[in-house]
Order: sequence, then structure tokens, then C-alpha cells
Amino acid sequence: MIQYSLENSIGTIILDQNEKNSFSKADFLTLQSILVEIQKNTPNLLVLKSGTPDIFSAGLNLADLGGSQTEESIKEFLDLFFGNLEKIYTLPCPTIAAVSGHALGYGAMLALVCDIRFGMNNIRFGLPEVKIGIRVPSFVYAILGETIGNQRATEHTIFGDAEKAKDIASVFYSLSETKEEFDKALKSTISKLSKNSSQAMVETKKAILLTKKPLLDLIALDKDLTRKSLNSSHAKEGIAAAQGGRRPNFV
Repeated sequence: MIQYSLENSIGTIILDQNEKNSFSKADFLTLQSILVEIQKNTPNLLVLKSGTPDIFSAGLNLADLGGSQTEESIKEFLDLFFGNLEKIYTLPCPTIAAVSGHALGYGAMLALVCDIRFGMNNIRFGLPEVKIGIRVPSFVYAILGETIGNQRATEHTIFGDAEKAKDIASVFYSLSETKEEFDKALKSTISKLSKNSSQAMVETKKAILLTKKPLLDLIALDKDLTRKSLNSSHAKEGIAAAQGGRRPNFV
């Protein structure tokens, strides 16, 4: 399950829903509930991490997208999909993604909407949506472009390959070779931020978000275009192939 704790004004969300930390609709609803509570009672700092060894999140539980989904169920799914990303991105407190394991698809998106990201050199990080026939959201591409440059982000999303973190290093504030180094760097940064004025950090974060309005305006368009993408024959084939453990045949 997804858990939230608050200690010394530092909030921690732990992803621990299954061995891949893949997200079902139920998991989206749990995360939404946690984020609504955080919006009401915002901590000085929020950390998003995994309780599962070697994996941050492998993305979506494709069972929720396969089969005969109705337009209403897809719309509800996408409202949760984008709503949770937007809630994290627009939190007024600094947010940290502690990416100690592979982060793919929605897992990578969750990390990207955080302000600061820690990673391990050899974990896999990427947006492989094109491999299952689904578009990468403009909102997500724009954030990736801010971190690694637009040309590099274009190459990454068009190829859809999960890359080693060390090969896409500018996504991360800090990269570590070992878990011990990772934990030490994370702890040190949390301690450093905790010594800042929480009020000033909130006001600074709000100032930053004022400049992001054009990017946030993309989300409504992304919902509609992603809905159309999920209804395409390529997406249906890609999802079915992924569930069946075979290569998709896009025709």
C-alpha cells in the first residue's frame, strides 16, 4: 500500500503497493487522498520514496487500461493520472524524489514532478510509452526538457528506451554508486533544507510556480489527447502485448 507519515515537519510518502510499485486505479485513489491531506496540512518538506528494493515504480498496472474500458472509466483514470502529478508539482513545499530503484513510465513521471531527485547510477529511468503505443504527455516532456535539454528529451521520448541514470545524469541532483552513499546524500540534503526558513521556501516555490502556468495549462489538453491515444488500435495492441509478455505488432 501507499503510506504517508509526518515527522519533524517532514512528510514522507512511501510507495509499497506491490513488487513493481505499479499503479492501479485503487492506488491512484489512495495517492490522491494522501495528496489532498498534504494540501490541507503542508509539511515543510515532502519526500517521495519506495519501500520496495530495487524499484521506485514500474509505472501503470496495464490491467486497468486493457479490455473493454468505457469512455467514462478512461476519463476517470486520466483525471487521477494527471491530477496526482499536478498536485505533487504544485505543492508549495519543496519536494524530493528518492529514486533508489528503477523508475519507468508513470514512475519516472512521479520523479520528474518533484523539485529535487536523487538516484543510483545503474538504475533504469525512462518514458517507454511509445513502445506500447501511447503518447508521452506534453506536460511531462516539457519538464524533462527543462532538466536534460529539449533535443535530448526529444530523443529520449521518441526512442522510448529506459536509460541508466548515469547516462541521463542531469535529471538528478545527486547520483550515488551505493545505497549507503545514496542514503547519506539524501539525509544530508534533508538536513540542509530543514535549516532554511520554511516560510521563505514556500514563498519561493510559489514564485517558481508562477512561471510554470503555461506548462500547467498543457494538462487539460494532455488529458484529451491521451484519451484519444488510449483508444487507438496501436495502444490497444501495445497494452495487450505487454500484458501477454510478447512484442507488439503495430500495423
